[in-house]
Amino acid sequence: MIGLQVALVLLRELLRTLLTPLRLLGYLPFRNHWRAVARECIATAAEQRPEDPQQALAAFFQKQKPRRGERPHLFLSAGEASGEAHAARLLQALPRNVRCSAFGGHLLADAGATVRVSLSDHAVMGVLGVLKQLPLILRAFADFLRLLRDDPPDLLVLVDYPGLHLVMAKAARRRGIPVLHYVAPQYWAWGPWRMRRYRRAVDATLTILPFETAFFRRFAIPAAYIGHPLLDDLDRNPPDPTAVAAVRARPTLVLLPGSRSAEITTNLPGMLRIANALREQEPDLRVVLPHKNPRRTTMLRSALASANATFVEHHEGPLAPWLAGARLVLAKSGTGSLEACLHGNPTIVVYQLRGMLSSLGYHNILSVPWIAAANLIAGRLVVPEFCFARERGWDRVQQAAIELWRDGPERTAASAGLAEVKQRLGAAGATARVAAIVKDFLCPEVRP
Repeated sequence: MIGLQVALVLLRELLRTLLTPLRLLGYLPFRNHWRAVARECIATAAEQRPEDPQQALAAFFQKQKPRRGERPHLFLSAGEASGEAHAARLLQALPRNVRCSAFGGHLLADAGATVRVSLSDHAVMGVLGVLKQLPLILRAFADFLRLLRDDPPDLLVLVDYPGLHLVMAKAARRRGIPVLHYVAPQYWAWGPWRMRRYRRAVDATLTILPFETAFFRRFAIPAAYIGHPLLDDLDRNPPDPTAVAAVRARPTLVLLPGSRSAEITTNLPGMLRIANALREQEPDLRVVLPHKNPRRTTMLRSALASANATFVEHHEGPLAPWLAGARLVLAKSGTGSLEACLHGNPTIVVYQLRGMLSSLGYHNILSVPWIAAANLIAGRLVVPEFCFARERGWDRVQQAAIELWRDGPERTAASAGLAEVKQRLGAAGATARVAAIVKDFLCPEVRP
């Protein structure tokens, strides 16, 4: 029976994938409407006051049911490394009487979960990545269905990774099991037509950017802003003042070309070009390429050697000291660029498109007016951002870098704008807020 259910779901998802081009064509006539919706949600967030997440999720708490066993049973799932780190911290913040089954990896196991499938150790991206890991994904889904049948949890908390998680969420809701999604998907930027499916799959969503709540509530999805996990990281591991002072001893340019191989291959050559242009004006310039992932070390050093970029220092380990001490950061759009912005130093955000399809998607499908999270949070342009397909796009990046490098109104305005971004994100404590929501749902008898 479970084998048949897995086969039917696989068939349905394959059909959904094949129909994607038609969905895109159906979206195009309405793209201006969705862009107006996105702008309205971003503007609304600028005027929004902080709210209590429990009150914002009142409709979600109405889904509470009598506990199935003596101990509350939570199912946690994370499909990649950063999501597993969020999930592990959440589990550590919950009462010890909570029993946790999970899809994840060693971090969740160390936190006390019974890991049924090591999903986060085999993270996948894109259609080809999914096809390569399809046997694992199908085994994981079959195992999940057995869990729902034999030992159903009282609550599902699915962290990010909306592809497989939405399939799991729909299966759980059909059995009356509440679903909470932690780190809402960026459907407001790419593919708002998917919101109806999302509404049918989850009971509530937790957002990490302030404007996202207005977007999901527009579709009658209970949503609460719980803060950005990056703030928790900065609070737990602030940069060492001595290390920051050492970086500031010389004018330093930090390069963040991305974490994936394709991103590094695409963005690093252009970033090195900008570094060379700045070195002509600032002979004492120090160029640093820090990276968290040791698995990328060989590739990065090989790329630097191929470009004869012997002037670039590559460092493994935390980014915080470099970002806090840099005079300028050049970052690929993504979480890394927001992390750079939270340290308050002028940052330029770039994204070089690869191929015709990416270019068409950017110009025709993107719903939001900016790609940099800092600009979306502020509701205006506070950091220069550039998204382009051709190499000459780096000419504009170079001009912005030269302007921001020297003291002047551009640097002053950038620093003030980044301080505003950090203020709008609010205080650290995202994990504690999620834990309070989950604890109140699973253990209402101890709610103050």
